[in-house]
Amino acid sequence: VGCHACFVACKEENQVAPGVKWNHLERLEHPAEEVIEYFRVSCMHCENPACMKVCPVKAVYFGPHGEVLIDQKKCIGCKGCLAACPYGAPKFSDPNKQSYYGDLKPLGGRSASPAWTTRIPGKAEHCTLCTHRTSQGRLPACVEVCSTKALQLVDYDNPTDAQKALIAKAQIINKDAGTSPKIRFISSITDFGAMKVKA
Repeated sequence: VGCHACFVACKEENQVAPGVKWNHLERLEHPAEEVIEYFRVSCMHCENPACMKVCPVKAVYFGPHGEVLIDQKKCIGCKGCLAACPYGAPKFSDPNKQSYYGDLKPLGGRSASPAWTTRIPGKAEHCTLCTHRTSQGRLPACVEVCSTKALQLVDYDNPTDAQKALIAKAQIINKDAGTSPKIRFISSITDFGAMKVKA
């Protein structure tokens, strides 16, 4: 419905720096069908990530649930991952703008920031699929707040019957990129396989 709750939840949960968006919504208008569709775009957590292949210091790796993660301590900020990613998912924050309040205090004014909100400015970052939450059996923040349940977390290795039905209908975006994204989309109108979109 385009409420942007997923975007706000991500910003708050992960304390994403000013000017950086780990996810955002796209709007598609279908005048003939009189339908407007919204869909969320972020790192696609690919099975064959282009970013991982080009990283010269092997800073990109798979997390415990197959999510694509970045070791910022290894990252040298070369932006090779950004050039390679067909979705434009890697983001780089401004080292001089880490707060909305004109100083370098942690976002939200927290004195002791949780580990998952602490990042190195100028190094690659993107959606982590809230691995800090999923490792505790919780949903990613964006999925948890989605009031219409448009966002669903699916265990591809052990799907329920309902999830199997979702997987059968789901489309891979920009299929020709060959990265096999785990983030998929369901629509009876839009051909996501042919679509090219940037996070």
